[in-house]
Amino acid sequence: MIKDLILVNGEIMERSKAVIAFGDRGQQFGDGVFELVPVYNGRCFALLPHMESLFASVMSIKIPGIYTVEELVEFHEGLIAATGLENGEIYTQVTRGHGNCGLAFPDMMVPQLTMFAVEKDRTCLQEVQEKGVNVITEPDQRWQRCDINSLNRLPEVLAKQKAIVGKAFETLFVRDTKITEAVEGNLMVVKDEIIWTHPANNLIHNTIAGRLVKERLVPDMGMQVLEKACTVDFALGAEEVFLVGPHYEVVPVTKIDRKFVANKQVGAVTKKIQAAFKNFIAKECPKK
Repeated sequence: MIKDLILVNGEIMERSKAVIAFGDRGQQFGDGVFELVPVYNGRCFALLPHMESLFASVMSIKIPGIYTVEELVEFHEGLIAATGLENGEIYTQVTRGHGNCGLAFPDMMVPQLTMFAVEKDRTCLQEVQEKGVNVITEPDQRWQRCDINSLNRLPEVLAKQKAIVGKAFETLFVRDTKITEAVEGNLMVVKDEIIWTHPANNLIHNTIAGRLVKERLVPDMGMQVLEKACTVDFALGAEEVFLVGPHYEVVPVTKIDRKFVANKQVGAVTKKIQAAFKNFIAKECPKK
């Protein structure tokens, strides 16, 4: 078990001693952003791309930068060392800081940085990665800037709970008949030896895991990626469907809304991508 520590504005302390002001705008309005960095063997996975993603979200909502990438890398490494985290995630949150109750930005903004470690046993993923999962769909009623990792995640919270109640692994969001993404990852569809996935625009969060698959692993396999949204019926008629995300890596989808995807089983392409993904992790985060 890891030590129960948290980092607040660069200082690591016991979680019980951490204090966040009641007037913090993250608490009042969800006025902030987050980033999640997977940790394997005590090492951060794709840390620099994740920090670039964090900075993109910070800049999008006009929070002034108070830390450099180098400092954030140091904070991640320090928190891993202090907590003893071997496998899990580092959650980072940046808010606009303390302010009055008005919606307008405070005159003096002092952003608040919070980071904590979450221990994860990824052995439980083995079964779903081997056998595939059932997912359900939900109308995508989120805002139009899903590319920003906003703290406002109520639609995702409700959609995730819907999956749990419905005994499904995940929920897919559907906007104007087209699948956008899953609650915690990107959806990819294999059809005629082409990988279909939603365009990396404002309607999805272009996860680092998803980018790795479509920009590096799939091209290395000699396959083409087509960034084009597809319908549920198209996905059901495809050869293979899989999810990619920081929590679950690469997971095959065998059912959508309790209907079988065409081949009813985990496909060869998905298995190759799973193996390539795990090999990439092993190279980037080797055992110490």
